[in-house]
Order: sequence, then structure tokens, then C-alpha cells
Amino acid sequence: MEEMRYRLRNLFRQNKKRARPSTSSSEEDNGKAKKEDESEDDSGKEIEAEIIPSPLAEGEMPTYFHVGVLAKECLLTGFKLGAWQLQCLTKSNQDIYISTFGEGYPTLSSIFGGVDLFKEFGNFSVSLGWLTNNEMLSEMAVRGSQWYALLKSTFGKKDGITLSTKLKCGFERNPVKVELVVPLYKEPLFLGYVLVAPVENWVLGYRTVYNMDNKGFDKHAFCLGFSNGSTELGLKLENFEDLRGSIFQRIGESWAVALKSNLYSSNNVKQLAVGVQYDFQNGTLLKAKVREDSRIGFVYQTKIGKNIEVMYHLAFDGNDPIKGAHRIGASWDFYY
Repeated sequence: MEEMRYRLRNLFRQNKKRARPSTSSSEEDNGKAKKEDESEDDSGKEIEAEIIPSPLAEGEMPTYFHVGVLAKECLLTGFKLGAWQLQCLTKSNQDIYISTFGEGYPTLSSIFGGVDLFKEFGNFSVSLGWLTNNEMLSEMAVRGSQWYALLKSTFGKKDGITLSTKLKCGFERNPVKVELVVPLYKEPLFLGYVLVAPVENWVLGYRTVYNMDNKGFDKHAFCLGFSNGSTELGLKLENFEDLRGSIFQRIGESWAVALKSNLYSSNNVKQLAVGVQYDFQNGTLLKAKVREDSRIGFVYQTKIGKNIEVMYHLAFDGNDPIKGAHRIGASWDFYY
């Protein structure tokens, strides 16, 4: 079930990457909304959406994206909600997982959603999905004890019938983990990373993005991470131009604080977020965050019974709480 929920999270993240925030018809408000979502920096360069990976299984090595994951969970999860988000996951008598999902992002009427079917056959799995933007997704995967391979295809009808295919594969043998995304047809990017864990609680990694259309590298990134469950440190250097860092620290059983910041940027882009969270130890979490532009946000997430999770988000301009831009969002997650 956790894998299915992670798949839906990826689809929502891709929708946020495609969409351009707009809470008003005026150019001024559109610009504020775009900056709020961090889709571009001041130089006009697109910023890659943060990837929050699924929790690790027992004995599994972390991925490149697990560096700084606790800080990302504290400072990002829930704060990127649109007006609404709804997910429903169930399981048929034939062990077929059926997911229906939708969201209004960035506005109430900017609707995106779909239906997804997923079935496992031992070490094999297949899935088929339909999205409201007239795309169909199919995946076929096979897993071994230390490796996996996943063939993903996308069918679209936006400008005629389109097809794209890529292969995602990975290998893990402690202390080394490698994952690659290989373009097979009509996919422009070759992606990959290698991660090593030289000593306990520490990881080092390198990630690259090669553009097949432009015949050149779009990204070289290095990471250094430390995590012992209560303290987490993350450091990432991208293209030798941008240095980002994050800190997460638990205080007792319930409190935690987090910080993410650009330590250096070649474009002089300043980004800083500081957050605090309180865990009520009953499935309820309350979070607060403030950014460098005085944007203040709150997230409240809780469980209703065993099968319903809800999340509410409120954000406003700290410089002008009354007349400044506001955002309110809600998320409901139903699962079997």
C-alpha cells in the first residue's frame, strides 16, 4: 500500500511541475503565486521540484533523495497543497489495487486527477493509469533481492497521439546503491545516481542528468548526509554553482525543528525556511514554517480512525497578514 501511495505522490508532484500557480488574474498576483511555489528563481531558471521518497524498508539502503528527507518532510509536506486534494485506495477480491485521485492546484477549479490499477504477481507487477490530461501510463516491473527494473510508458493525445518510454533500474549491495533512468523512446533525459555509505549513519552521493536532445549535461550534483534518527544533516552541491544545506533535530519525543537554506548561489538567489513541528503521538502532527520572504504557513495533519488521513494548510504574508496573499488547502486520504 505504501508503494501505491508513493506512486500517487509522484503524480501530484508532476502535476505541480506542469502547472503554473495563479491565484488571481492580475500579473502582480500571478508573480507572487509563482514565487510562492518556487517554480522559478529570480534569474528565470526553473527550480526542480523536491522529491520526497517513500519510507525505507528494513535493511534497505537510502537513496540519493533520502539525504535531508526529515527536513523536507517537516518543511514541504502539506505546505504545497493546492485548494484541495483527494485520494481513495482500495483492493479488490482479485488483489488488484484501485486508486482514484484528484486535486485542485493551484486554484479550486484547476483540476487534475485520474484512476490507477496495480497488480502484483510474485516478483512481478503491472499497472495502468488514466489521467485527466488525456494521458495513459503503464508500468511493468520485476524485482530481485538486490535489483529491480521498471519499464514505464506514457501515451498522450495532446498534439496527436504520442508515446514515450523509459527504463528505470537499480542495484543495491551495501555499501553501494545505483539507480538509473534510461530513455528508450521520445524521452530526452538520462538520469542516474550512485550512493555509498562508507560508515554508519553517513552517505556520499553523486547524481547526473544528461539531455539527449541537447547532447549535454544539465546537472552534476554531489551530496553528503548524516542521520541517526534524531539528528539529520544534509548538504548538496549542484553544478558547482548552488550549495544547499538542511538540518533536522528532534527535541524529546514530540518536538522537532528544521532548517533549509541556500548557502551559496551563483545567481544570488536567497532561500531560507525554518520550521517547527509537534507530534501528539497519536497520529496527529502540527507544523509551522516561516520563509525568507516572511511567508508564514501552518499544517495540521491527523488520522480519523484507521483508514482516513486528513491534512489542512494555511499560509499568509507575514508582512501584511490581512491584505497579503492567502492560501488555504485541504487533503483527504481514504484507504482500505
